[in-house]
Amino acid sequence: MPGRDDLAWLVSRSDEVSFTGCDASGWEDGTWVLHAFYELPFNAALPTHDELRKARVASREEEQLIIGGVNLDDLTTSTGGGLGYQRRPAAEWQRRTWSEMMARFPQDWPAGGPAPCFRWFPVRDVPANIGLPTEGSMAEEDFGELIKVLCRHVPTPACSLYFADVFSFADPREAPVYEVDLGDLASLLRGLSEDKQVFTPANIWPADRSWLVYTDYDLWATKVSGSSKLINELRAHPLLETLDWAPSEAP
Repeated sequence: MPGRDDLAWLVSRSDEVSFTGCDASGWEDGTWVLHAFYELPFNAALPTHDELRKARVASREEEQLIIGGVNLDDLTTSTGGGLGYQRRPAAEWQRRTWSEMMARFPQDWPAGGPAPCFRWFPVRDVPANIGLPTEGSMAEEDFGELIKVLCRHVPTPACSLYFADVFSFADPREAPVYEVDLGDLASLLRGLSEDKQVFTPANIWPADRSWLVYTDYDLWATKVSGSSKLINELRAHPLLETLDWAPSEAP
C-alpha cells in the first residue's frame, strides 16, 4: 500500500543521502547483521566460479558479457557473488561464519574503509562450492529471522518501507514509501522472488520510528538501529551473525 510516511525525516537524520539506502543516527544502539556465506562440502578440489564461467563461455553454453563494446569477461573475475534476495539453498549447503571464512582466506582488513561489502573479502577467485554473501539484500533465511525479532518491537503491525532506486536522480525526499504489515513482509518477498529478482527494502521503520533497518544496495550487511533491548536480542540470536562496527574501525 502507498505509505502515509515519507523519507524527509530520515534524510534529516542522515549524514549522507543516497539512493542505495539511507543510514541515519539518533537511536540508543545499533549493530550490523552480516549476510551469510554458504558452502557445499566437497572432498575433492573444485574449479573456481571464474573458471566455470570461462568454460561455459568457451563451450558457448553462455554468451560473453559485452557492454558498450567492452568484453567484461576478459577484464573481470566472476566471483559467484549473489545480487538481491536469494532463497535458502538446499539443505546440503551449510552456513559459514565470517570469522571462519576470513580465517580460511586471510587478507588485510580495510581499516577505516567502507561498511561490510566485497572489499572486506578481497579474494576474487573463490571455489565454486562457496556462495558469497548476497549484495544489496538480505537472503531469505536471515531476513525471516530478523522480521520475527522486529515484530516483537513494534507498536502496531503497519511499518513503512523504502526500496532503493539506484537509477533515479529525483530528490530522495520525494521517493515513494510503502506501508505493509510487518508480519507479512517475509512471505511477500518470497512469493515475489518466484517470478523476478527482488531486493529486501533499503529501509524499514515502524510507526513510532523506534528502530531503523538499513540495507544498502552495495553492501554485504544490514544495519539495525534501535533500543538496546532490540539490539541485544539481535546480538544474542542463535542464527544471525552480528558485528558492532563504525567507519573509523578496523574489524
